[in-house]
Amino acid sequence: MKEKKIVVGFWLRLCSDILDAILLGLFGFLLSIPLKGLFYQMGENGLWLGLCITFLYAGILQSNIGQGQSLAKKILKIQVLHRDGSYLSLPQSFFRYTVIALIFYNQWIGAGLISLFPFLNNNIFQTVYGFGIFFLLISSVVLVAFHPLKRGLHDMLVNSIVVRKGLYNLEEINALDDSSKAKRAFVIFGVCCLLLIGGSYFAFQKVSPMQPLLAELMTQKQEIEQATQLVNISPNYNWQSFRQSDGTEKRTAGVNIFAFLEKSKFDDEQSRLAEVEKAVDVVVGSYSKLAECDYINVQVRTGYNIGIWSFYLRQNYPYKTDGTPMTSLE
Repeated sequence: MKEKKIVVGFWLRLCSDILDAILLGLFGFLLSIPLKGLFYQMGENGLWLGLCITFLYAGILQSNIGQGQSLAKKILKIQVLHRDGSYLSLPQSFFRYTVIALIFYNQWIGAGLISLFPFLNNNIFQTVYGFGIFFLLISSVVLVAFHPLKRGLHDMLVNSIVVRKGLYNLEEINALDDSSKAKRAFVIFGVCCLLLIGGSYFAFQKVSPMQPLLAELMTQKQEIEQATQLVNISPNYNWQSFRQSDGTEKRTAGVNIFAFLEKSKFDDEQSRLAEVEKAVDVVVGSYSKLAECDYINVQVRTGYNIGIWSFYLRQNYPYKTDGTPMTSLE
């Protein structure tokens, strides 16, 4: 019979994370049955609730209180331990999960930081923040896959290791800790970072001609927020080319406005349409690049998102660039 490895590999850890996500999702769904009304009131701000739930779930259960085991880890018979075999303290476990939370809740955490510190609402912060999130993602995936002890940045920060329950052996773990393999893992990590930077540079060069269009749309976002009751607005400039049946190429371009509307107003069709028309009026009245567009599309959504579970209703409203409603974007 093949002897089980002490250190848990990348794929089993991934299965554990997926299973935890499923269990949390099921909990969120069950929670939404009696609390749906409250969640609708919270809307997308419910993501902060989801963040708190996952922090408590992972932080408490993977500490000494839960013997290093979330529910998924308990099912799969694996656990998080300190490198010396002891359990993580509660602060260590919370700190370890912070890295993971930054990855999965990055958009909302970034929006929260900008809300608290308005001076961060600039391209420099958004670029640095974006690279930071990608760095955390790579360091939490690539290093786990290639490190001899299958440790990511979140493990190294608190000196933790994920092992099969009941098999911890310090001498065998020390024997597995091959410095040459660790160096190789960091080299691969470095190459991935360089590829990320290079890919981002070429992507930026490709979209740089669109920057003036996108920059002006961000101004439109602020104007729409002031003129309507739409929130969490995300504007973009969309363009695509396709070959028609006669062989000629056709290019379409348009302004898309994605926004959230509180459910009672969304359910009232007249109120919903009124908010959409206000947004369209802002774009038609002040977007200087509208002559280069073929349409304006406003997608309004409502529902709730508590991070671990979400429910949405969406409705598209296409308009011509003069503000006249269209039946479709075709």
